[in-house]
Formats: sequence, C-alpha cells, structure tokens
Amino acid sequence: MRSFILVLVLVAGCGAAGPEPPSACRSSARTGPLDTRVLRQTVYDYPASPTPEALAGKVEAVVTGHLTGWAAGPVVEEGIPGDRTHYVLMRARVEERLKGAAADVADVAFHQGAAVDDAGTPVHSVADFARAAPPGTRVLLFLNRARATGKVVEGRPVAWSTPPQGVILHEVTDDPGGRAVGGRDEIFSSTGWNQPCGIDGLIARLRAHGFTG
Repeated sequence: MRSFILVLVLVAGCGAAGPEPPSACRSSARTGPLDTRVLRQTVYDYPASPTPEALAGKVEAVVTGHLTGWAAGPVVEEGIPGDRTHYVLMRARVEERLKGAAADVADVAFHQGAAVDDAGTPVHSVADFARAAPPGTRVLLFLNRARATGKVVEGRPVAWSTPPQGVILHEVTDDPGGRAVGGRDEIFSSTGWNQPCGIDGLIARLRAHGFTG
C-alpha cells in the first residue's frame, strides 16, 4: 500500500510541473532603473491576461529584440476637430519572431502627453522617452495591426498597436539576469508573469507553450 501511494504522489507531482525556466539567465548590458512613468500616461481598464501565453493567443504577432531609439510619431485628430494628440514612436529592431510575421523594425506609438501651450507642444519631449527606456534595452512585444483612432494630420499612421500588457522591457541593474518591467502597465497581476531571468523567463515560458515562430 505504501508503494502504491508513493507512485501516485510522484505521478501527480510530475503532472503539475510547469514550464522549465531558462537553464541560465542571459547576460545583458546594464540599463539602470527604467523610469516607466513617462510611458504610462494612459490609465487602462481591461481584463488582464493571467499569463504571457494567454496574451500571445490573443494577438497577431509576438516578437523580441532591442530598442533602437525613439522618434516623433503621428499627430492625430481624435474626437473634437482641431484637438490634436501627439504620439512618439518606440522603435524596436526585431531579432526573433515567436508568433506571426513582422518587419525587421516594429514601431509602437505612445501618447506624448498633454499640450503645454496654444501651439499644442506636448509636455514630454522625445528625449524624455529615450531617457526612460534608452536604445539597447531589450523588449518583448505582443502586437496587433493598428486600427485608425482618428485623422492623421501630421506624419504617418503606425502599423502596429499593443494591448496594455503588450510592451515588456528588460531592466538590468545589480542582477545581470535582469527583470521584466511593463512598459504600458504593470504586468505582474498574476504569478504567470513573474518568471526568473526577466524577458528570458517569459520567452522560455512562451516557447514551452508552443510559441516558437
């Protein structure tokens, strides 16, 4: 009887095992603390995905790479005629596609902030965003094709959008393995997102659930 019970316990334990973490954390260049406050100017009300694989199942593409920089984005009339919203573009060089197809560079738009004068100058400059998440920062993106939210009066429409949990930055401070940081919103609403090795742990979990490109 004791042997039979032991077998059941061992089998149950094996069945409950989750995805294996990375064998070793990838060493990444130090970023210092990422100040995401400038990136999180929009407050979202949405049903959060409990795991990265759940979010990956809802989007068209999942990619990872490095930020190459920030640039002025489109200016859009949204709602009231003459009321213009300025966007800034986070530019990422795509190095691996875990799901779907994406070009070698993915641009993601962020709200640049409220106007500070009659000319419509946004409160935050492009340089403010570059300081918050500098070029070279590793990124994991969950992408959907962008839908028009208004009339573009300056610049070009962006090709991609992300859900609130869809921008993940890799912060490296004293721990060379780093940690994952939400770009648009805090991502750790459940333990499914809290993986070792930052972005590498999230990528390992996605691969274990079949997202391999």
